[in-house]
Amino acid sequence: MTFDSLTFAVFFAIVFPLYVVARSFAARKNLLLVASCVFYGAWNPVFLLLLAFTTVFDWWAGLRIHAAADDAARRRWMVASVVASLSILGYFKYAQFFANTAIAAFAGFGIDYRPLDLGIILPLGISFYIFESISYIVDVYKRRIEPTRSLRDYGLFMTFFPHLVAGPIMRYRDFGEQIATPRVVTAEAVALGAYLLIAGLFLKIVGADHVFAPVTNLVFAADYKAGFVGAWMGAFAFSMQVFCDFAGYSLAALGIARMLGFHLPANFESPFASVGIAELWTRWHISLSNWLRDYVFNPLGHYRKGRWRGYANVLITFTACGFWHGAAWHFVAWGALHGAMLVGERMIKESPIGALKIWETKFARVNLALLTFALFSLAVVFFRALDLAQAWQRVCAMFAFVADDAAAFVWNAEAKIFAIGLVVGLLVQAGLKHRKGWEWLPRVHWLMRTGLLGFMLVAIVLSPGRTAAFIYFQF
Repeated sequence: MTFDSLTFAVFFAIVFPLYVVARSFAARKNLLLVASCVFYGAWNPVFLLLLAFTTVFDWWAGLRIHAAADDAARRRWMVASVVASLSILGYFKYAQFFANTAIAAFAGFGIDYRPLDLGIILPLGISFYIFESISYIVDVYKRRIEPTRSLRDYGLFMTFFPHLVAGPIMRYRDFGEQIATPRVVTAEAVALGAYLLIAGLFLKIVGADHVFAPVTNLVFAADYKAGFVGAWMGAFAFSMQVFCDFAGYSLAALGIARMLGFHLPANFESPFASVGIAELWTRWHISLSNWLRDYVFNPLGHYRKGRWRGYANVLITFTACGFWHGAAWHFVAWGALHGAMLVGERMIKESPIGALKIWETKFARVNLALLTFALFSLAVVFFRALDLAQAWQRVCAMFAFVADDAAAFVWNAEAKIFAIGLVVGLLVQAGLKHRKGWEWLPRVHWLMRTGLLGFMLVAIVLSPGRTAAFIYFQF
């Protein structure tokens, strides 16, 4: 069940009125818990049992950590819970990857190794809810929060359907405060939430699937021999596609939650207006960036322990980030490349070159923002490519002035629409760079808001109707 499906429209059309007329907040929470289980179970009911097991075990482990008499016992419960969560994630997401790696390694020695094919299916959203459960257990262990004694409240935190399958990655200290206080459904919140939902669907259906995806699919087709222009166009197209796809989902999730009286954290804040890769990662997939900072980078040690130790920790963190995104070497390369760019950027900033005042001029910052987008697009080739070989071919084409296959690449209507969408998308992000959250939206003149809403609705209705699954559902 996806936000852009008719099934979800029917689902929400039933759940929302029942939520509004519920007589108590306890009844509303019960309804949301049941609805969230239906939402997740509609994809594959069997994996609802896995989600239930993770939820119950970590809720119980949190209570055991809190009740433990000494630090050693607390640590044992924490380690047991984290290991259990990582084991579940490791089996479903990485078992086949390690099996394939072993096959390739043995083949290098002339050994035909064929392990049992388990036919593993990746449960929807497992990476997101496992990270949420780990953050809860670690925060309880670090005494940042107290564990909840309500299994229902913890279950709602884990399964809350707007963010369940693709984030944002929530922290219990943020969501727990909201489910401890009755939520109020107001006309203003419903209006803003519905607006964000429509905007999110517009980004996904129109932007991702019909403006940028056609060029991406052409350039990254297995048989396409990309030249200089095509390789860069494909990289730019996929950068915008994955932004519109994932930011669209996150925006829709924020809107649905707002209609129900809940606040989810922003996950994207004009990332392609960033000046530098470091700033970009404070604006791109923000909930994951913060999670990696708090639960991977910080435990490894800060720059205070030495500059080179800090650089190594950045590389470790972002290589892990790449591996989290996908069980394939090209995802690992994507993460490692981002880590290398962050280290390089920091080294430049710490050098005499980085202290030059020229970098503060508007002209320089505009060009640095464009360079940042280009570097992001260069790295994203490894994210989108079918494998390392294809990624390397596309990267080589980006730095060699080789003509594209004239029979496959033409400046047709799709390419022209992509070019217009790219320019408009970058300009819109530049214009919204300094706006945080969405509380400013109701202050925009009603004629402008109404006109934009009408345009988005018409564009959605007139779209061909062929949509792809949300990209981050596979993670």
